[in-house]
Amino acid sequence: MPRRLLPALALPSLVGLSTLLHWLEGRRVHGLWIVPDEPIYAERALAVWRHGPFELLRGHDAGYSLLYPIVAGIPFSVGSAITGYTSLKLLQALVVSLAAVPVFAYGRRLMPARYALVAATLTLASPLLLYSGLVMTEVLFYPVAALTLLAIARALATAALRDQAVALLLVLAAVLTRTQAVVFIAVFAVAIAVDAALARDRTRLRAFWPVWLLLGLGVLAVVVRPSVAGAYAVTLRGGYPVGSALRLTFDHLSYVALSTGVVPFAALLMLAVAAARRREADPAVRAFIALTLSAVALVVAQVGIFAARYSPHLLGRDLAALPPLLFTGLALWISRGAPRPRLTVALVGFAVLCLILLAPWNDLVTSDAFADTFDLTLFTRIHEAAIDVVTIFALVAVAIFALVPRRGLAVLPLLVLAVLVPASVIAADDIASTANAGQVRVVGPTPNWIDHSADGPVTYLYGGEPNWSVVWQERFWNRRVDRVLSIAPSRVPGPLVQTVFNLPPDGRLPTRDSFVVAPDRFSLTGSPIAHLPQSGLDVSGLTLWETHGRPRVDLIEGGVQPNGDMTGPATVSVYDCRRGRLELTLLPKATKILRIRLDGKEVLADRIDGLPVWHGAVTVRPSATPRLCTFTIVPQLLLGSTRIAFVRT
Repeated sequence: MPRRLLPALALPSLVGLSTLLHWLEGRRVHGLWIVPDEPIYAERALAVWRHGPFELLRGHDAGYSLLYPIVAGIPFSVGSAITGYTSLKLLQALVVSLAAVPVFAYGRRLMPARYALVAATLTLASPLLLYSGLVMTEVLFYPVAALTLLAIARALATAALRDQAVALLLVLAAVLTRTQAVVFIAVFAVAIAVDAALARDRTRLRAFWPVWLLLGLGVLAVVVRPSVAGAYAVTLRGGYPVGSALRLTFDHLSYVALSTGVVPFAALLMLAVAAARRREADPAVRAFIALTLSAVALVVAQVGIFAARYSPHLLGRDLAALPPLLFTGLALWISRGAPRPRLTVALVGFAVLCLILLAPWNDLVTSDAFADTFDLTLFTRIHEAAIDVVTIFALVAVAIFALVPRRGLAVLPLLVLAVLVPASVIAADDIASTANAGQVRVVGPTPNWIDHSADGPVTYLYGGEPNWSVVWQERFWNRRVDRVLSIAPSRVPGPLVQTVFNLPPDGRLPTRDSFVVAPDRFSLTGSPIAHLPQSGLDVSGLTLWETHGRPRVDLIEGGVQPNGDMTGPATVSVYDCRRGRLELTLLPKATKILRIRLDGKEVLADRIDGLPVWHGAVTVRPSATPRLCTFTIVPQLLLGSTRIAFVRT
């Protein structure tokens, strides 16, 4: 292709192809998978377009991204949740594919256009782009981080105040996309020092006074008021286990080298060694090397330390800023003829092999890391042999890197593609199957069942169920759920707007909505009009109630399994039990003596073994005022039930 036509045709074609492929893959995912992250971002996207962006900058909500909800809110603000979710997939496939643009544009400053296109192609082959099928900030952070870091490299090369201002503004945009990007300020500062060291020119440090000023102000702000970090303010408090932090930092560095195909990491080290030996005369190339080394070191350290305290496994998606830099470095090294002095290439190859082979890959390939590190799904098919496969691939990759003749250098990016493409294909299959299975289990085949059944606002009643993510899921799919009530001391985790209240003895709920959805263990005064069966969870399902008058809880069961069995003491809490009786139909199973207590006092003891079924009732004494009656059914080993109801008289 003529050089003048390369960017005009090849780059748009590349972005368009990537958009199409990732949109098709994203369409295979039919629901939310990473919970509560996805529904949090979706709800914030709706809030931006309903109430404006300023609410998202306040309090603990501030750390959950501002720019991504603005982008995601475009399709979410139109039509139903299902329509918005479907449209979002196409928009996100385009947004994440735009990461190729800054990589190509900056690469053309350092190398011929065809090599810049190689870097752009590798950037779009990463499994990280599969997040375009999910409601996650990585979709926007991937291109924004690439643009920001390459702008920093540009500012390093020129030291111009204008370029520094552009880079700092982009850092702000990256932070507003993902708070983790605050590390880019430190990357900028360290890269300035590394570049000055490579250039043997300390006077360059003075030219970057805006960066030093901003870094100082940022550190001061965090020290004086940690809450400026929003939802991530808690990460600034308390200690971190040093040993685990060092180990996980090493593991993440090994992962960066392996997940990008080994060769780009080795190429970066070759460029760094040449620059350190004063063999790099181009200030733009030297600045890029300084920036990439600093970014790899600081981002990996940040993620490793964070993982040691909060998620002790590989967090590949938190390293999303690094692959575009490494791919650009590989293309740059190849464009210069891939110089490989024997001693240098031997030392670099040995260092890369040590880095990769010393990591405990059999232990790192875990199900906990799957949602955070899509590349690992490639190893789930060969879990027991993961270390053997890694060893063989690393040895082959380093051998090819060191020995391939110059006329065969095209094999190096093809080798990287041989890692990225299969990893993406396998990860896409696993994401779709896992997410879709979980979606059907949690929200059923019709996720917007509440909107279909109710013709007015709906209140969700949460009673402390362990699987609290169901609340986020139902709010995402059903726009009519406008209020969440949490019975104290329970609270739905995350930045969910909710009312935490103490349920009074009369069972009245602090809402005027005529429709209430609650777990099946709740019975409300009114009529059940829709039901969602759930499997594999801690509850049997959800029921949508149309209440009569002021919404009120009638009865709450505890310790009764979805099939009616009881293996330990079960409670039946009846609200406003001024007069009436608890009627029971029980299956003795492995229970000989049935005991029932009312408010802690035993009121029934009956021998039921040998009976096929037991019918009985416990009557409460009349009361002039509303009160709470707590019945405790005490089985022996196993007791079944087919009916538990309080009949008011």
